[in-house]
Amino acid sequence: SMAQLPQVSHGRLERVPALSSENIARRNIYVWLPDGYPAGEKYDVIYFHDGQMLFDSTQTWNKQEWGVDEVISELLQAKKMRPCIVVAISNSGDARHADYCPQKPLLSLPSNLRDTFFANPVFNGHKLSSDSYLHFIVQTIKPYIDKNFYVNRKAAHTFIAGSSMGGLIS
Repeated sequence: SMAQLPQVSHGRLERVPALSSENIARRNIYVWLPDGYPAGEKYDVIYFHDGQMLFDSTQTWNKQEWGVDEVISELLQAKKMRPCIVVAISNSGDARHADYCPQKPLLSLPSNLRDTFFANPVFNGHKLSSDSYLHFIVQTIKPYIDKNFYVNRKAAHTFIAGSSMGGLIS
């Protein structure tokens, strides 16, 4: 949904226009820009899964947030990390486990174990879509960010992060 932008207490948030990809559900994508952006050298980029959890506890399912804008702002101010922007990729809701469960290891399991795994209600009947999700990040989101923001495109300046299942797919 095109809900209102999450509120941030540091920096500013921009909504990425709807980017689509075959085989995965549409989702909101936001870019957090630190105070003073753009200035100086090109910025590193941190891609976060579960992007709707990062900034605004009033909009999350558990009324908690990860405080990404506050923590990164504090680290930048203390010169403890390189200047960066954050790309917050919201999850798809009911297909979250299908997007975040790594495909190759799961498909290499014996079929009886695989069937047991997929019978878990967290999959909500969705087929695995993690390879498609990762292609979406690499082939659609990253080129958009590289083209539209003042960022260093190199691998050494590109990071990916998540929590729980988001940590697994990272």
